[in-house]
Amino acid sequence: MVAIAVIPARGGSQRLPGKNIMLLGGRPLIAYPIEAALRSRGLSEVIVSTEDEEIAKVARGEGARVVMRPPELAQADSPIDDSFRHVLDDVTRGGVSVDVVVCMQGNVPLHKEGEIGQALGKLQANPAATAAASAYRIWERPEWMKKLRDVATMEIEPLMAAEARFRMQDLPTLYLLDGGFIAIRSDTLRRTAGVRRAHAYMGDRLLIVEHHRKYAVEIDDAEDVDMAEYFLREKETQEHA
Repeated sequence: MVAIAVIPARGGSQRLPGKNIMLLGGRPLIAYPIEAALRSRGLSEVIVSTEDEEIAKVARGEGARVVMRPPELAQADSPIDDSFRHVLDDVTRGGVSVDVVVCMQGNVPLHKEGEIGQALGKLQANPAATAAASAYRIWERPEWMKKLRDVATMEIEPLMAAEARFRMQDLPTLYLLDGGFIAIRSDTLRRTAGVRRAHAYMGDRLLIVEHHRKYAVEIDDAEDVDMAEYFLREKETQEHA
């Protein structure tokens, strides 16, 4: 099974300008997912997709190959899965076969060793599966959540219809997909082109690799930086213990 890693890194972040190459723990943010991909078994190539020359320069310096993304795929509202397909088309144009595209967010710095290999193993062992993604268990229950009924008075109402079951132990276990990675079969990516339903590009048979939510810290604003630096220090301490 041939698998490549694709790390999308758009240059036009609005909430935290320049976030993909901002320094975190003394290194450019995008260096972390690149390093995690390069250290993962089962990946034949690590590719950064960007329209930004500065990001491209940093990515090459960290050991990744760069595929420059056209402007129409680098807008704030551009579907991220289109950038995955663009890289897949670029890699396979010369007749190279790619079975799985492992998509990793450029702004997720923490990665658990061996997880990508585990995901690829799951896909190999389960031919009917269309993708395998990192996820963590959540305890916040949608069955207990409320939404605003009246903005003026701040009156609320249930988000969901009333459940007969209300104890945690009676409710199904829930998981949240995060930005760690998604290993998607290439044929699934191609088959879902143009489908604009949430997570459609992952297909309809999704497996998960469960991990701690610290591996899902996504840098989108300043407060995320503090949390990521804390967990990076923790990881470094554990590795040198």
